[in-house]
Amino acid sequence: MNKSFFSLALAVSMLPATALAQNTNAPPAMTDQQKQAMHATFERYGAQEQQLHQQMRYQILSVLTPVHRRELASLIGSLAIDPNPDLQAAATRIDRALSSSERQRILSAHQSFMTQSLALHQQMRTEMESELPAGHPNWSNGSHNSPEHQQQRQLDAGTIVLMTLSPHPSMGPGWHGGPGMMHP
Repeated sequence: MNKSFFSLALAVSMLPATALAQNTNAPPAMTDQQKQAMHATFERYGAQEQQLHQQMRYQILSVLTPVHRRELASLIGSLAIDPNPDLQAAATRIDRALSSSERQRILSAHQSFMTQSLALHQQMRTEMESELPAGHPNWSNGSHNSPEHQQQRQLDAGTIVLMTLSPHPSMGPGWHGGPGMMHP
C-alpha cells in the first residue's frame, strides 16, 4: 500500500511539469541579438534617467540657502554614522526647516522630474516591446506609473531632498520602504 501511495503521489506531483512541457503556447525564445538590443536600450534609457536625476539634484541644491545646505550636510552626515537612522524623522526635520518658497520649488522640480521620467519610461517600454520576438506577450503594463499610483506616492519636500541628496544606499532613488524603483 505504501508503494502504491508513493507511486500515486509521484505521478500527481509530475502532472504540472508534464503539462508545462506540453505547452505549445509558450512564447518564442529571444535570440542573442534581441537580448543585446534590449540590453543596449535599457542601458541607454538608464543613462538618460540618471541624467534627469542629476538635473533634479542640481535644481534642489540651487534652491537651498547656504545655511540650509550646511544643516542638510550635517544631518546627512549624522544619519550616515547612526546605527539606526530614523529617515522619516530626518525628512520631517528637513521639511520643517525649509521656507515655503524652497519647499514649493523643490516640489515643482520633483514633479517635473516625475513627468519627464514617466515619459522616458513609456518610451523605453515601447521600444523594448518592439524588440521582443513576434508572438511574445508584452511584459509590462505600466500600472506602477499610472496617475492613481503616482498620487499614492505624494512626498513632502523634506523626503524629496533627503532621497535626492543623500549618498546612503537606503535613502537613494530606491528609498520607498521596499523602491522596486521609485523616483525621488
